[in-house]
Formats: sequence, C-alpha cells, structure tokens
Amino acid sequence: MAAGEEVLVVGAGVVGASVAYHLTRLGHERVTVLDSRGPEALPGSTGLAPGFVGQLSATPELAVLAKDGVATYRALSAAAADEPAFWQVGCLEVATTEERLAQAHQDVAHGRGLGIEARVLDAAEAVALAPALVDAERALGALHIPSDGAADPAALTRLLVAAAESAGARFRWRTPVQALEADRGRLVGVRTGTTGELLRADRVVLATGIWGPVLAAGVGVRLPMVDVQHPYVFTAERPELDDTPIDAPIVRYPDHAVYTRRHGRRYGLGSYAHRPLPWEPSATRDSAEVPFQEADFGSALAEARRLVPAFRQASPGRRLNGVFALTPDELPLVGPVAEVPGLWVAEASWVTHAAGVGRQVAAMLLETGRPAVDPARLAPGRFDHWSDRKVHEAALGHYRGIYDAH
Repeated sequence: MAAGEEVLVVGAGVVGASVAYHLTRLGHERVTVLDSRGPEALPGSTGLAPGFVGQLSATPELAVLAKDGVATYRALSAAAADEPAFWQVGCLEVATTEERLAQAHQDVAHGRGLGIEARVLDAAEAVALAPALVDAERALGALHIPSDGAADPAALTRLLVAAAESAGARFRWRTPVQALEADRGRLVGVRTGTTGELLRADRVVLATGIWGPVLAAGVGVRLPMVDVQHPYVFTAERPELDDTPIDAPIVRYPDHAVYTRRHGRRYGLGSYAHRPLPWEPSATRDSAEVPFQEADFGSALAEARRLVPAFRQASPGRRLNGVFALTPDELPLVGPVAEVPGLWVAEASWVTHAAGVGRQVAAMLLETGRPAVDPARLAPGRFDHWSDRKVHEAALGHYRGIYDAH
C-alpha cells in the first residue's frame, strides 16, 4: 500500500481506535475514522466491556495478541498520568476442585512456553491477594498470573484516539455509515449520513463489532461471527471502598464460569453459566446493550453471587446485558476480504486483543515487517466453505460448552 493512500476505519471503539493508533505510529497519516456517536459516548461493545485483560490461552494466537495488549496498554496508561486506563494487578484463576488445581500446575508450564510467567498459590495466599473476591471456604489454591491486568475500556479508547489524532489521524464523529460502496467488485468508499454522501478511500477497515456483518452483507460478504448476549452485574457503591479503580487481582473461577473484579467503589461480576442466547444485529439499533432478562440469567448470577464474598450481602447495582461476537474458532477476523478488494476487517475482537489486532492490521496494510500472527489464522475467509448453520453452531458451541458443564 502506498504511503499516500487514504484509509477509512469504520468504528471508533477500542478496535478501530487501535487500528488508527498503529497506522499512525507506523507513519501513515492519511487515516480517517468514522463513528455514528460523539466522542463523549461509547454505546457499542467497548463501553460495556468489563475490562479484563488476561493473556493465558489455549490458543497461541490469542496469547500473542493479548501480550501485545498488555504492553500497549501499560505504555499508554503510563504516559497519561492524568487518566490511567490500565492497571497491571495480575489475575487469579481460583481452583475449587482437585482437577482444576492439577490443571493450574499444567498451566504454569503452558504459560512459560508462551512467555507468560505464572505460579500456583495455596488457598491462603490467594485469599490474601483478593479477600473480597476469593471464597476462602471453597478455594483449594489458584493460578496467579502477575502480568495480567484490568482496563477502563472507555479511558483506554480515549487514549488511543488522542494518540492517533496527535499523529495525524482524523476522527469524524456523528457520521453514521449507511453502506459500503463497491464499483465493479472493488470497494471504493462508504455512504454516510442521511444524505448518502460518498466518502472515497483506497482501503476501508470495518471495526464495528456486532454491526460488522450488517455492513459487509451489503456488498455480498458474509462475516462468520455470531452475536451472543452476556450478563455483567455490579454491586451498589460500597462505603468502605475509596476511588481507587482496582487494588487487587482480577479473579476467575474456571470451574464455575465466573469472573469478578473491583470497579472503584463497586465490584463487578459476570457469568457464562447460562444457555447461549444469540442475538440478531440490526442497522437501526445503536447500542450493544439489550434488555436484561432475569429468566435467562437469574439462576446463574445467583450462584455466582454466592461464590464471591463481596456479593453475598451487597446491595445490587446496575445490571447489564451486553452483546459480543463469537467466531467458530474463537479467533478474531482480521485482514483483507478476498472477494471484495479494498475491504478489510478487524472484527470479533475483545478489549484484551484489540491492541494486537490493531497492530496486525496496520502491519498488513502497510506491508511493514512480519505480522505477529500468521495472517491465514485470522483471515476473514477461513470459513468460506462452511454453511451458515455450521458457522452458527460452532460459534455458539464455545458458549454452550461452558453452559453444558454446569
């Protein structure tokens, strides 16, 4: 790609902002990012994300992307003392069964192979690190990953936007993209606003999260991702807590599909221990938050609250039902769309992997060096030979596997 070519990024959430940030860091200034909202609001998945940044994964590619995230978020946060966005407080994966404790010992060796240091703590050590979040009566020990951390996704996105703008990127807020525009099979730009203005570009990167498939379908492209609903709940503000965003590790309970952390004066908790609930995106919906259904999540969250000490007697606070995307292999969709030259995607990525995805896209677009992950592993067309039904079943299978175990 020539240095003077225009890149349009659709979506200014954490992924789109990361793409712009990495493009400008590599010296490409002709970058414009479009978003339907204003800079003060985050109605998409970014604004709902709980901000867990865990690096250890059974999939090496996810570990590579997450390690990039930790390094990038640390650097950004350190440079912005007035608005920290990432805290490297570590992660505890609590074992409540002997099988999980044995797995923790195996994970230490697995992590070492990925360049991620970890060790197994006994129950008392784990409780001492996060007494409000670790169940002292049920914990047998925990895997401790000191380099993991927690992010404020909104603050993190603001830092990425500011850094990209200072390096030459333009952000056009309140500019909804109605459709992608192709000419003789090649993407030439996007239609925006109520007037249908055409913005031309040499490359268009879709980073719209759950709305990606809607726009891609307009030029005959199927993005192999399925949107699913997921609950996250908070306690009411706790009088004993100060404004420190987080001062203890993030905590996961793999045996129970529960994860929890501190958010300033509140604690937050999520659970996967419910049946998978797919959701169909719509071009008319402007938020990734959908109505919270007690019938769908109530029993799973009640069990989770009994597990986490901070939630047992706490008054309930806000309840979220946020939608995020899954792919058949749990890897994001990153790279060019073969059947429509000029169209690129950076989709189905969590905050954890957003920095790595942005770097991957920028390196591929500008053809600078070797991407951190084999492009074929993340290619948007890797499931082109699959039927819609197979894509749907395989993607939901990752969620269903956790649910069925409970």
